[in-house]
Amino acid sequence: MAKEKSATTVIMTRQQLFAAFFFAVFLFLLSQLYSLFALFIKPLVWTVILVLTFYPLFTLLLHWFHGHRSLTAVVLTVFIVLLIVVPVSLLSTALTSQVVDFYQGVQSAVQSGELQTMLSGWRDTYFGNLWEKWGPRIATFDIDLPGIMLTAANKTSQVIVSHATDVAKNLVGLLFDFSIVSFSLFFLFRDGESLYLAFRGLIPMEPRHKDEIFRQFYETVSAVVQGMVATAVAQGVLAGVGFWALGLPYSFFLACVSAVASFQPFGGAAAVWIPCVIYFGLIGAWWRAIFLLLYGILIVSGVDNILKPLIIGGRTKLPTLFLFLGILGGLQAYGFLGVFLGPVVLATIMAFVNIYKETYAQEPLTP
Repeated sequence: MAKEKSATTVIMTRQQLFAAFFFAVFLFLLSQLYSLFALFIKPLVWTVILVLTFYPLFTLLLHWFHGHRSLTAVVLTVFIVLLIVVPVSLLSTALTSQVVDFYQGVQSAVQSGELQTMLSGWRDTYFGNLWEKWGPRIATFDIDLPGIMLTAANKTSQVIVSHATDVAKNLVGLLFDFSIVSFSLFFLFRDGESLYLAFRGLIPMEPRHKDEIFRQFYETVSAVVQGMVATAVAQGVLAGVGFWALGLPYSFFLACVSAVASFQPFGGAAAVWIPCVIYFGLIGAWWRAIFLLLYGILIVSGVDNILKPLIIGGRTKLPTLFLFLGILGGLQAYGFLGVFLGPVVLATIMAFVNIYKETYAQEPLTP
């Protein structure tokens, strides 16, 4: 009896040793796999986001092409690449022209003294007089607001020039990432379902729980992409219309900047239209300043408060506060990609919490 028990103990010890060895080697190989793919993680994540976003269209095209996955993947990959490249190329041409004009205009205004004259006239405006009347304590510090703004304009123009090399490097990196995304799109569309099923089979959970987690993941990704893009387009168009109607220079450039700024949880498009309000105030165009202020608060920024909670919060069931903090934290943790990953992480955690409540949490026993 003792010998049988000893033999069983030896067997268990050998099994534990083999298991420890297997998982140690497996973890080491996973770390090496990460080292191999670290350079491609960001473009691959973008590829997954695009595939999940356009997967309903892939399913529709697959039905039209009678189940030919390779042909469907080629057609949809070409469509997505053109959908990105053509508008970006057209917008970049117009945007580059306005950026160059903007820089040359600022440089000319600084060198000719026109900017200094305009800023010096600020003290003759209504708010400038209020500053002089009600800010004597501030005035004792001899704060030269026009001089500060002139210095800021000079610094801004210098930063634009000094970072030209960095922009070129980022452009090369962007082209590399885009090449990886374009190449990976075809294979994920064609083989994505089999890869998903293989990965799903490795997860040691109940099938219904796995379905819930992946369903929440898919809903969150598609909702965040749709909500963010819809908000950016709406705010860019509305801001551009307002800038153009008020006769603001470089309205197209400012509209594009407003669309990009809308992805930021803090400020958003307001980071663009508020300085424009200040600009109108500095040149004494008070009615245009007041109109743009009201238009920006009620219309441009108001869209953000409607579309994002409606599209993202409504589909993911995330509270607005958690959604805001998730986007903000995602930006801090993952960069711009965190705008999409932050809500995905929160939604996945909520799915796990629901599984825990359903499976493990129990009501306390009452005597």
